[in-house]
Amino acid sequence: MSTRRVRIVLLCEDSQHEAFARRFLKGMGWNTREIRVEKSPSASGSAEQWVRETFPGELMAYRRRTPRAATALIVMIDSDSLGVQDRINELEAECGSKQIPFRTENEAVAIAGPKRNIETWIHYLNGKQVNETDTYRKLDKESGCQSAVTNLVELCRSKGLTEDAPSSLVAACGEYNNKIRRLLTQ
Repeated sequence: MSTRRVRIVLLCEDSQHEAFARRFLKGMGWNTREIRVEKSPSASGSAEQWVRETFPGELMAYRRRTPRAATALIVMIDSDSLGVQDRINELEAECGSKQIPFRTENEAVAIAGPKRNIETWIHYLNGKQVNETDTYRKLDKESGCQSAVTNLVELCRSKGLTEDAPSSLVAACGEYNNKIRRLLTQ
């Protein structure tokens, strides 16, 4: 029996996060068979809380895998009404409460925090005017994010995000470029 090589663990709130991240990573050149998804179980309370409480354990697992293989941990957690940095601070506090050191600068651990939620990014990437305080309509199917992700991949591969891009999307792109992208060549 062969074991599957996992290079990226995606820790996320829901199926829409998963669909968006998988499509983005595939578009950027990652093999989606090397992605393991840890997603909040449906109907089990707050998905944001589940991601926050699961993060320290996944961070420790990432650290155990790192000496053996080039690996990464990507966290997708809605910022809701908080700022992205506030959500990152909550993840850091959760690690502190479990006496686990938070991610370091050199670790391939990226945190993407769509503000209010992932639909803000999807609507923006589909050419609509958005702000990060309004709640945007969920998609009928998770796969409906494909055109938005295709646009994001195109922007990442060419000129980058425009000036009117949501700040949480700009921050997430910075996380990907600074923490994850370099692993593609390893």
